[in-house]
Amino acid sequence: MSIGLFHTRLNVSNHLLGAPVLTLDLLVDTVNKKVSGEASIYQSTYPPLNFRARVWGSYSEAKLIPEAESHILLSLDGSPSGPYSQIAQTFDLRGILGADWASGFVDYKYFDQDHWTTVRHAAVSQAPVIVRPEHPHHAVPLYAVAVQQAQASGDLAQLKAVVSQGEQQLAHSGALRNALDQLNAEIARLEAR
Repeated sequence: MSIGLFHTRLNVSNHLLGAPVLTLDLLVDTVNKKVSGEASIYQSTYPPLNFRARVWGSYSEAKLIPEAESHILLSLDGSPSGPYSQIAQTFDLRGILGADWASGFVDYKYFDQDHWTTVRHAAVSQAPVIVRPEHPHHAVPLYAVAVQQAQASGDLAQLKAVVSQGEQQLAHSGALRNALDQLNAEIARLEAR
């Protein structure tokens, strides 16, 4: 286990088709045995669910069997705005993780749609960490809205101007070149009327 602060991202699921999947994005403070971060629960089946809560809590290390490796006993609480807000708690988790924070089982409950939902004995696994580039590329404006507005109004001059701007900024992309060619064909069709 790391010493100091470290980040871990965990998926929690009972692996049933359509069941909710909890993702914990946690910052672990090993000096104070504190944990904070975000919990998000997603379910694609009806009724759809997109739950989020800020979470905080603590953990302890314990050997459940004297000869075995130690385990992490994790306890988290959560609400939409954090531990010091006046908003009522909407999330609760208790679980046992491996010493590497990458496996284990938890019980959790969340408050959504005016009732608590409890999930028991859900498996924990390491989630992929989202890596953001150090130097993000500059934003390239896309002109779909402007093109749609120009097409809807029938303003040919505005449509030509938007297509020209797109050509200037995006001339080196093959897929976008095809889209611009299609727009130019649309302009030619409109001019032929």
